[in-house]
Amino acid sequence: MSVTNRPQIEAYIGASGSGKGVSINRRLAELKPARLLIWDPRDEYGKHARAVHSLAALVAAFRQAGAGPVRVRYVPGADADLAEAFGLVCQVAFTAGGLCFLAEELSDVTTAAHAPAAWRRVITQGRHQGLHVLGAAQRPALIDKTFLGNCTYIRCFTLRYAEDRRAMARALDVPETRIAALATVEGQARVVINFTERDFRAGTLSDGSIKLARRAT
Repeated sequence: MSVTNRPQIEAYIGASGSGKGVSINRRLAELKPARLLIWDPRDEYGKHARAVHSLAALVAAFRQAGAGPVRVRYVPGADADLAEAFGLVCQVAFTAGGLCFLAEELSDVTTAAHAPAAWRRVITQGRHQGLHVLGAAQRPALIDKTFLGNCTYIRCFTLRYAEDRRAMARALDVPETRIAALATVEGQARVVINFTERDFRAGTLSDGSIKLARRAT
């Protein structure tokens, strides 16, 4: 397999407020992708890409860009069929190719037994299209298992449900107690976000933390 054709699929998993958003924002700032597409159902990534609210506008943005730079996030409307819209956004990502694709809140649009065919195509064949995929979820027990099984990197934060901790213990091949020990610790001066991560390419498993200063009120 060509080195330039290797899969790049990253998972950021954790309960609401656990720190996964902080990690994703830092990862995007590190990557600085010239071509970026974000499935952004919570409208959280405005500093990384401009928003579009219709699939027609999304398609038009990529047609106009061609193979050139483009940074767009799709924010579905309140009445949107999320699973259908997500499938269409995945089709755009796969067809456009050569980009970083962030898919947020996967438990909204996939289940353990089902996912849009276009998403499965992204994570099983996306390397042939030059896709670098980042996926995030609060409830890993409820999302598409093919995604976790194909990840080249996983970072896991605090999880509050036992079934989610079991799912990530299996995905990371660690004892469940290691996942259960993860916590986000809020002190008076700072917040400490703890995580466990595995890089499947490098063959490494490690624990880490992110320290954030509390804002003055």
